[in-house]
Amino acid sequence: MADVEIKKLSGNCGDPVPNCTVISIRNFETLDICLTTPVGAFPLPECNADKAILVKAEGNTLAINVGWTLIEEATNISSEASPSTKTPAEQMKYLVNCFQPESIQDSYEITIPDDTAPLVKTGTIRKMLFTKDANAPTLYKGRLEFVVGDVVAGEA
Repeated sequence: MADVEIKKLSGNCGDPVPNCTVISIRNFETLDICLTTPVGAFPLPECNADKAILVKAEGNTLAINVGWTLIEEATNISSEASPSTKTPAEQMKYLVNCFQPESIQDSYEITIPDDTAPLVKTGTIRKMLFTKDANAPTLYKGRLEFVVGDVVAGEA
């Protein structure tokens, strides 16, 4: 299967990662696409469950979670030439120190490969998690949570 890609679309010009930088996750293991539709249920007294009133007062939320193993790569996972992102440790440090959103102005695009047409969504990175097992000290597992939506920044 093709790579999952995350592209930085916009952000402060002083960010360490320029806009249009693409990260390729080549070794993904899990992919979760979670659509949440908040609906409140208000059961009526002395009626069966079919008579409950369902109310939708909030909008939907779509989150895309990608889990992968960071492995030694022949080429950088980042489209930027510097710093190097070939080893698992370099990849983890780059994602945590550089690629993270610093401001609500930082918007990203995620591309999920598919045989017919890729799923492409814009939003931001809500969470990154990296774990390392004592039994495999050079191996990192990564998990990234991407929340879909329009990134809106208020005027100062």
